Amino acid sequence: MRRRLWIEQARQRSVRRDSKPKVAVVTGGNTGLGYETALALVEAGYFTIIACRNLESGAKAAKRIAMATDKTDATAVMELDLSSPASIDAFLSVFEARGYGLDVLVNNAGVMDIPYSETMDGYEMQFGVNHLGHYRLTLGLLPLLNKAEQGRVVVLSSVALYASDGIPYHLLRGNKHYSRLGHYSHSKLANFLFTKALDRRLRANRSRVTVNACHPGACYTELFRYDPFMILVTIIGRWIMRTPAHGALSSIYLALSPEVDSVSGEYFFDTIPRTPSKVALDKDAQELLWAKSVQYTSTDLKL
Repeated sequence: MRRRLWIEQARQRSVRRDSKPKVAVVTGGNTGLGYETALALVEAGYFTIIACRNLESGAKAAKRIAMATDKTDATAVMELDLSSPASIDAFLSVFEARGYGLDVLVNNAGVMDIPYSETMDGYEMQFGVNHLGHYRLTLGLLPLLNKAEQGRVVVLSSVALYASDGIPYHLLRGNKHYSRLGHYSHSKLANFLFTKALDRRLRANRSRVTVNACHPGACYTELFRYDPFMILVTIIGRWIMRTPAHGALSSIYLALSPEVDSVSGEYFFDTIPRTPSKVALDKDAQELLWAKSVQYTSTDLKL
């Protein structure tokens, strides 16, 4: 019921003043939470770009959305590998060349509980994809979001942020003391630290863009595909775990609802603002993450 309300409210505002439909990007929009979020954005009248590594899977998702909505020209699929700076830069170049505007960015893609591996530029994969890749992408798209009537950035974080007492920057290169779930929790803490640091900069620049983070809850999705034990737990527990449609509600709410037009820098669960951990709210920790992200990616805010 709430999902339908947000979609109907957004549909009434889904055409820009130049008569073109509003535009959204959903990373990892081909499966799970991302697919459900992309579907809702299309239903709300947004032209939605599914940004993913697997173009074949993205095309299948776009076809499913078209069949569900009777809208055959409301999506595009673009290749994006968040572990590769070159792929992110190529995505940004193609996006600009196609002349897209941008109203909503949903940073949904992520990896969890994986064997040690590294991004193309040598950072631990979970931190590199979940934070650094989205950091680079978001700052690259911010000039377009800043031109929107009211641009929105939605960041998928997690309750796992509470398990991190701080990001071990000295352990982000190399597998020394690597912890599959520990490094995941650090990446999810980074998602919220980034949300707060970006919000502070947007407000300082008097931008209309908002940025909020959310926790989707425990859902049965492909996020656990690298851990046989968790796959078994998911199969057994799927009757009590959330469906992707349920888990995506907070993302959809933050992307579409007029209730959060002027809300920014918050952490949501079940569409309700929550209080994250003490370290997540620490301004020094937020600013340190920003400084490290600039150092690691050679990318800083430009509006």
